[in-house]
Amino acid sequence: MKPSNISAYFVLHAKSYFRSRSAIFFQIAFPVILMLLFGAIFGGTSYNPGTLVVQNDSPSQVSWGVINAINDSGLFKIQVLQESANLSQYIVKNGITAALLIPANFTSNILSGGRGYMILKGEASPQVANSNYQILNGVLTEVNYHIENVSQKLVLTTAVSGTATSKTVNYYVPGLIGFTVLTTMFNMVYQVPNYRKEKIFRQFSFSGLTKSEWMVANILHSFAMLVLSDVILVVIAILVFGASLVLTPTTILLSGVIVFMGLIFFTGLGILAGLVSDNEETVSVVGNLILFPMMFLSGVFFPLAFAPPYLQTISKFLPLTYFINSLNSILIYGDFSTLLVEMIALGVSSLILFVVAAKIFSWKQK
Repeated sequence: MKPSNISAYFVLHAKSYFRSRSAIFFQIAFPVILMLLFGAIFGGTSYNPGTLVVQNDSPSQVSWGVINAINDSGLFKIQVLQESANLSQYIVKNGITAALLIPANFTSNILSGGRGYMILKGEASPQVANSNYQILNGVLTEVNYHIENVSQKLVLTTAVSGTATSKTVNYYVPGLIGFTVLTTMFNMVYQVPNYRKEKIFRQFSFSGLTKSEWMVANILHSFAMLVLSDVILVVIAILVFGASLVLTPTTILLSGVIVFMGLIFFTGLGILAGLVSDNEETVSVVGNLILFPMMFLSGVFFPLAFAPPYLQTISKFLPLTYFINSLNSILIYGDFSTLLVEMIALGVSSLILFVVAAKIFSWKQK
């Protein structure tokens, strides 16, 4: 072996490697992006306390002592709800993930030497519900040993409000539907530069087909394919894994509308991303830079209930978040109370992006 040949090829290969945008992205940038995303979501150095709504139907020194102890633990931010409020309705209307009900017989049971049962309610995925239960149960274990006259007396039970179900697979269905809609964006990111390269857009310009007509035709085709794939997805979830979704003519129709609005948004986004992609390597980089952060920060595969507040704030500016939240509301809970706001946010952003894409896009784009 000649060291000179090895060094010569090493230099040649290094130059070729660093000319490749996709190679640099997947070898260096992509792992860094994943590290930043997962580190930001799961690797915080400090615990971010979630809000715990408390309804105390047995106001007394004992019950308020328990509430104060939970608050002093720093693991929850206590929000006291008035006794006259309907806790179950409040949970559904506001999407509360953790709510503690102290029943009316709590104090009398404790003072008579019995056990004081408290009920943890909420409207959350099983992962979030289980985490809330474990954290609160740990706090109450400590309270059992530190509050006078209630040693080993506090018992935490769980209940699910509204029509929510405890099956984990239910919470993956809306996220996976969101993922199928995301793939249409990725397809457009590849299609636009390829059509430009092959001069197909130039041929369209002579055919009488307008830009808007081409975009609408793409949306309708993608919608037909999405309906097919999402129906198969839901059928598998129900028949194979026992998912229990709220499937009525109303929820099915609304789900179709939500999918269509999301499709409009991501088709427009894919076209705009494709316009800045001049070759296959750039396409891959641009597509993944949009796809993965949005996928992880919108709750596609896991809830963001315990993510740092700033990430939860960022997620509120992502249309995919409203897409998934809308499907969660109607397919899992059968709840329409917040649907209007979510659909308006998704619909307005979809319309704006479609118009912008139609204005910027041109058959003659180089």
